[in-house]
Amino acid sequence: MEQPGTTKRLRLHYDAKYAGADWRTVKPIPVLKYPTLRTENLVAIAARVKRGSYLEIGAGDGATILSLLDYFDRLVGTELSPIRARQMQLLFAENPKVEILVNNIEQDGLPFPNATFDTVAIVAVIEHTIEPIGVMREIYRVLKPGGRAIVDTPNIAKWTRRLKLVAGYFPSTASLQEGLIHYDLKTPTDLHDEGHLHYFTFRSFGRIACERVGFERVELCGYGKTLLHRLWPEMFSELCVLLHKRAS
Repeated sequence: MEQPGTTKRLRLHYDAKYAGADWRTVKPIPVLKYPTLRTENLVAIAARVKRGSYLEIGAGDGATILSLLDYFDRLVGTELSPIRARQMQLLFAENPKVEILVNNIEQDGLPFPNATFDTVAIVAVIEHTIEPIGVMREIYRVLKPGGRAIVDTPNIAKWTRRLKLVAGYFPSTASLQEGLIHYDLKTPTDLHDEGHLHYFTFRSFGRIACERVGFERVELCGYGKTLLHRLWPEMFSELCVLLHKRAS
């Protein structure tokens, strides 16, 4: 099936962006008590349990899955970009516990029965989706009762972005100069703000998860270099939440 225009544009963008990546350089991420990066935070949260099945939507280079091999019995990663998925397939070619799929969750849904996974992670992806509530409902569907969803996305209410709004600037979350310039300070972005379509606060995403999707509880999981990132994540951290599905 041919992908609709917006999705095809994103696929081509990420195919080009990661075409030169080398899967042989991918290294596992350590499990840290105080993570400072979103990938470190994902691994730390996912590693709280050592059982069952794990699904990561938009698994990137596969580093997080590589880090969690000893924590789950089955691990599945999906990618919109066929090039990115192929790189992960090469990375895990000799590991029967890992399955890598090309998948567009919005167009095709997730190709799994209800209540399949104990943990589902979606990191730096939900902001790219056209209809995030529908995506979260699909994640909820494939989670087992008592399962967990880990979601990470930019926090539009972070203090630096609040200051930009006060000064009259658009607080872009993945690039500079109001979403028009890459972090190298000279290259124009191919997509405005790297294709981010939606922006959330901890409060707004928690309401979506509970009021529109059905999760029972939202746990805030702030991360960063200082104690403030963990004590006041709504102000200082990027948005990361651990969503709990009702056990029965």
